[in-house]
Amino acid sequence: MRVALRVLAVSCILISNAAKTTEIEQQKKTVVNIQIALKSIQSEYDVFNELLAVINDDIAIEKSKLTNIRMQKKMLYRQTEKTLAKMNAQYQLMIDNPMQDITTSQNNYRAAIQQQEQNNLLIRGSVTILAQLNKQLSEKNIERIRLLNQRETISEEINIARINRLKNEIQKTQSKNISQSVNCDLKASFIKCIDRSNLLSKQAISKTYLNTVFNSVTESKLVSEYRANSSAHVKLIRHKILTGEFSGQGTYSSTIRVTMQGVLPKNEACKLLNIAMRYCAAQASQMVLPAIKKDLKDKKDKKDVLYQLTIRSNKYDDEVYINGVRYGSTKLSVMLSPGVHHVVIKKSNYIDFEQNVELKSNMMVKAKLLKKLVLLQYGQAVQDLLASGERGPELISVPAGQLTTSVDNTNNQTIKAFSVGKNPITVADFKRFVNASRYITTAESGSGCVEYVYGKETYNVNLNWRQPGFAQTDEHPVVCISSADTNAYLAWLSKATGQKYRLPNNGEWEYVARAGSNDNYWWGNDAGNSKANCAYCGSQWSNKSTAPVQSFKANKFGLYDTVGNVWELTSGNDLVARGGAWNFAPKLSQIDIRLALKPGFRANYVGFRALREN
Repeated sequence: MRVALRVLAVSCILISNAAKTTEIEQQKKTVVNIQIALKSIQSEYDVFNELLAVINDDIAIEKSKLTNIRMQKKMLYRQTEKTLAKMNAQYQLMIDNPMQDITTSQNNYRAAIQQQEQNNLLIRGSVTILAQLNKQLSEKNIERIRLLNQRETISEEINIARINRLKNEIQKTQSKNISQSVNCDLKASFIKCIDRSNLLSKQAISKTYLNTVFNSVTESKLVSEYRANSSAHVKLIRHKILTGEFSGQGTYSSTIRVTMQGVLPKNEACKLLNIAMRYCAAQASQMVLPAIKKDLKDKKDKKDVLYQLTIRSNKYDDEVYINGVRYGSTKLSVMLSPGVHHVVIKKSNYIDFEQNVELKSNMMVKAKLLKKLVLLQYGQAVQDLLASGERGPELISVPAGQLTTSVDNTNNQTIKAFSVGKNPITVADFKRFVNASRYITTAESGSGCVEYVYGKETYNVNLNWRQPGFAQTDEHPVVCISSADTNAYLAWLSKATGQKYRLPNNGEWEYVARAGSNDNYWWGNDAGNSKANCAYCGSQWSNKSTAPVQSFKANKFGLYDTVGNVWELTSGNDLVARGGAWNFAPKLSQIDIRLALKPGFRANYVGFRALREN
C-alpha cells in the first residue's frame, strides 16, 4: 500500500518554558561570573609573581653585599696583623730606650680592631637580613602555590559550568505545533492514514527541532564544529492532535502539538565542547532527566547478532588472546557476540596490553605496546618485621637506573638501587609507631593542622592525623604530620627493623614516580578520568578526602598513588613535597611540580612515602 505525501504547510510555533529560560540564563551568568573570578585571580597571581621577583632581586643584592663585606674582612684582618707587628717592634725598641714613643702605633692598632668589630657587625646584620628574606620567600612561595591551585580550580569549575549550561540548553522540554496534509490511498483505512500523517509530522518536527536547539545554544559556533559525530538526539515525549479532517479528494489535513526534549547521551557535552571526558564522567547519570523513561519495547533480542572486533597494535609478531583463546597476531578481525570481552596482547620483553571491551557494535581496538622497563625477576616485594613481630610497610625493590628527565634538568642522573614504599605510609603504619613510642605529633601538641577553607590555608586546632577533617580508615594515607613527625617515624622504623629508612630525595622520588615515562603523568600527558585522586580528576574522593591506598592502578614499578591522593615529603636542603593531592588541580599533580613548605608545616593533604636503603 502506498501513501503519496504532499506537504501543504509546515508552521512551527515555539512554546517556551519560562522556568527553564530563567534557569538557562542563570547558568550563563554562572559561567560569566566564574570567568570574571578567573581573570581576577590571574591578575592577583601575576602581581604576586612580580612581588616574588622583587624579593629574589633583594636576595641577590644582599648576597652580593655580604660577599663584599666578607672580602673586606680579610683585608682588615691583614691590616690588623701589620699594625700589631709594628706596635710590637716599637715596644721592643722601648725596652732599650724608655723614651721611645709608641702612642701612634697603639692608636693605629686600636683603630684596626674597631674596624674589624664594625665589619663583624655588618656581616651579622647582612646574614640576618638574608635569613629574613629567605623566610619571606619561602612563605610567599607557599602562598603562590595556593593562588595557583585556586586559579586551576576556577579553571576546572568553568568547564563544569559550561557543561551544565549546555545540558540545560539542549535538554530543555519544548512543544511545537506542526500543520500538514497528506493524500491518502483510497484503499487505506482512515486510521492508517491518520497514523501515517502523525508519524510524518513527528519526523518533520524532530528534524527541525534539533537544528533549532543547536543554533540557539550559547557556544553554538564551537558546538557546530563537533556536531557531525555527535549522538545528541530528540526524545518525543507526547503528541496531541489539535485538528484533523478529511476532504472529499482523500486528503487528510491535521495540526498536532508535539512535546520534545533534547538528549545528550553520556559524554556528549564534553565532545561538543571539545573538553576532557573526565568533566562529564561524574555527571553521566544526569544526562537524561528522570521524567524520561527508556521504552522497554525498544530493546531487541541480540542473541543471534555478531559484531566485528578489529584489533591493531604498534608492534609486529605479537599474540592476541580474547577471553583466553589465542587468535593470532595483529592486524586481525573477529566476529563476536555482543557483551564484554577480555582482550590481551602479548609480546616478549613488552608489557602486556589488557582491556575489557564492551561490544555493542562494530569497533576497533588500537593497542600501544610499551617496552618493559624493569624485568619482573629483578623486582621484589619487601616487608620487614618489626621488633614487636608485626610487619612494617609494604615495599618494592627498585633497580638502579638513569633519571633521563627531571625538574632540575639534571639529565642522565644515576639512581642507585633501593626499596621504596608500595604506597604512602598509612594510618595503620603510623598508628603502630605511636602505640609503640607514645609519640605526640606536632599537630596534637601545637595549633592543629592546615586545611583549605574557602581556598585559603587555615590552621584548625581540632585536626590531626587521627581526625584530619574527613572520614578515614587504617588503609588511608596518614596526613597532618610535619617533617619532624616524619623523621621520628623513620628513625623508629629503622631501629625497629634494623634497616636504614629515610625519605627519598627529589631525584629518587621522581625516578620511581616516572617509572620510565617522560610525560606529565606516568601514564601520559593527560590527567584522564579516575586515574588518580586529585581535584576534578573524576574519582569518588576528588575534592572530598584522601582515598584508601591502592585504589588506583599502580605504575610500571608497581607503586601506587605517585600521582595525587597526598603530597609526599622529600629530603633535601629545602622542605619540598611532590605528587599533588586530593584537593589540588590535576596540573599540580604533574610529576615535575614541587610544593615548597616551611619547617613544621602540616596539612590534611600532605603525607610521605618511606625509602629503605638496600
